[in-house]
Amino acid sequence: MQIVSRTENQVGLSIPSNLTEVDQACLSVQGLLRDKLPTEDHFMILLALREALTNAVIHGNRSDPGKSATCLVTIHPDLLEVVIQDQGPGFAWQNRNWKLPPPSSESGRGLAIIRSFFAQIEFNDSGNRITLRKRFEPSGVKKMLQIQKDGPKTFAKVTENMVGSKIDELRLELSNLVKNDHTDLTIDLSSVDMVDSLGMGLLVATHNSLKTKQGRLTLVNVRQDIYNVLVVMRLDKHFTIQKAE
Repeated sequence: MQIVSRTENQVGLSIPSNLTEVDQACLSVQGLLRDKLPTEDHFMILLALREALTNAVIHGNRSDPGKSATCLVTIHPDLLEVVIQDQGPGFAWQNRNWKLPPPSSESGRGLAIIRSFFAQIEFNDSGNRITLRKRFEPSGVKKMLQIQKDGPKTFAKVTENMVGSKIDELRLELSNLVKNDHTDLTIDLSSVDMVDSLGMGLLVATHNSLKTKQGRLTLVNVRQDIYNVLVVMRLDKHFTIQKAE
């Protein structure tokens, strides 16, 4: 692996067609991520990067030792951008099926993993260059939802209590999800210690909005006392509520 360029917010790499070099590239990018992006995002960034580089080495360059791949990772104030290009002929990405392969399949999960974290994925015409983009809130601003996609399903982890002082912000984030057709929505409440009446009202409103789009809402990892109140309020009659184990 060769470091082609390095600044405070960017690293450019040239990688021979060898999977051992992928390990070294990920270590270099991990150093860039440190102190720049939330620690909880590092795993998925590095996993997606590893999958894209592996695809470039194995499928793009066909593990040809005479070919290499380039990787440019840039951290903007509110955006992570990764550009990877190999020296292969590319592939017909326009016809790519983004669905997960059957559980029995031994391959085909790489692009699905990449898509689960990066909201924007672009290829050049031939398909031998992939650009990944992920937007983040500006430094110091914490979103109330941590979003992860898994095929048609969307998982949203609530990071704050669902109480009156937080409801307007949370309502905006949930509304944006529904508007963007995230209609199979699972909300993780493992970090939530309190849900007041306004929070319950927002859950019902979200359920109603999803229902108009033939979608569904599921709550998971709900602590026992919150679960008890939601059941007393008969919210389990509207959507699925699963207790924390």
